[in-house]
Amino acid sequence: MSRTEQACQLLKFRFRAMNTDVEVQLAAGREEAEHAAALVKNWFETQEQRFSRFVADSELNRLNRCTGWMPISAAMDEVLSLAYGYMGQTEGIFQPGISQALRASGYDVSFEQVQQTQLQQSGTSRRLNTRHADITGMQKDEYDYSRPRWIQREGSRMVHKDPGTELDLGGIVKGWAVERISDWLQRTLHIQAGLINAGGDIQAWGATTHPMWSVQVTDPYQEKRNLPGNIQLRKGAVATSGVIRRQWQNTDGSLSHHLIDPRTMKPANTDVLQCTVLGQHASQCEIIAKTVCIWGSAEAVGWLNRHYDRHDVLWMTRDGSTYFRGNMDTLAERWPGFDPDHRFSLI
Repeated sequence: MSRTEQACQLLKFRFRAMNTDVEVQLAAGREEAEHAAALVKNWFETQEQRFSRFVADSELNRLNRCTGWMPISAAMDEVLSLAYGYMGQTEGIFQPGISQALRASGYDVSFEQVQQTQLQQSGTSRRLNTRHADITGMQKDEYDYSRPRWIQREGSRMVHKDPGTELDLGGIVKGWAVERISDWLQRTLHIQAGLINAGGDIQAWGATTHPMWSVQVTDPYQEKRNLPGNIQLRKGAVATSGVIRRQWQNTDGSLSHHLIDPRTMKPANTDVLQCTVLGQHASQCEIIAKTVCIWGSAEAVGWLNRHYDRHDVLWMTRDGSTYFRGNMDTLAERWPGFDPDHRFSLI
């Protein structure tokens, strides 16, 4: 192998952060790649300490406990500003003010702890008690789920929440973290090609001399098995969201999951099991994927059309059907191996 080939070999690193597996692939020399991967790990661990609702003294939890104006970090300010914009784009279906609803559905510890609890128990006791948080006010007809529940003071990094509001930013922060660190690796460390994958939220980049990235899509029913097709991209983002992988059984035998529908403040009940989005920004792809799962097929197509969305969107439903809305001219090139049952062109 030549010195040039050694300098550009693809090196892979894995670690656990933000309650998910993170994979880092970098085209660089070993010393440079190891240094970069350590910085990536530190970045994710720092953001977990900042945004997790399962870290008692996280900035998010301090904000949720605060009853007045609170100074926030630049990172929190940026994520809240993004969340504000995405609430408008999704017509309120993306709603960070769902922390109490998540707890009420039984998701009051990290999902790793949920899994450990269910593995340790057996029979009918292998279920979670749903918490009875007071969300009745959020379920009334007059509750405006599309309205942000906080105010940011422009230019001051100060924020004030509505009384009783508790925020959960898990629906956006993973994609944001992937996107921000990928951009930093390119601009600051000049890594010529790389891919960051945090639990299915992916940002990739590469020069024309670098092979296309091939991204597998996990089977919604079997986490260790991929679907037959794959996604080809040189630069851009992919995000997948669904209701199966983070799912648990309640004491009444019903199943719950982590995607809360703000219209009911309960886990979404639609025909969509899993959605994968291809675009340019991981945070935006993540939001679209979650929104499609919450809308359901019929409403999702209408929503995407209303906003003239240009992303490629592939989703699977409970009856085994596959839907695709996107660029039909590049379907075979970008999504080789996929043969959707229902196809919708961009408008």
